[in-house]
Amino acid sequence: MSIRSFIFCDTCNPQLIRTIEFRRGPREDNRNGRRICDGRFWFDGSLSAALENGWIIDSTGQHCCPYCKNNNSSKDDDL
Repeated sequence: MSIRSFIFCDTCNPQLIRTIEFRRGPREDNRNGRRICDGRFWFDGSLSAALENGWIIDSTGQHCCPYCKNNNSSKDDDL
């Protein structure tokens, strides 16, 4: 038996909800294999693997998925 690690996006999934959904094929918008029907992002794997897949840890220690990272970047560009 192995122990699985999950990383949750503190921006779009602060309640740590991980609803089971089938894995999806590669997508162009950084949502590969993650639950996208309700907008709650989580990553099944280690923190280092999440970071390699575009996740970040902000200055307060919060995890941020690639989708929220891109949304926050585009909002900053609009200012």
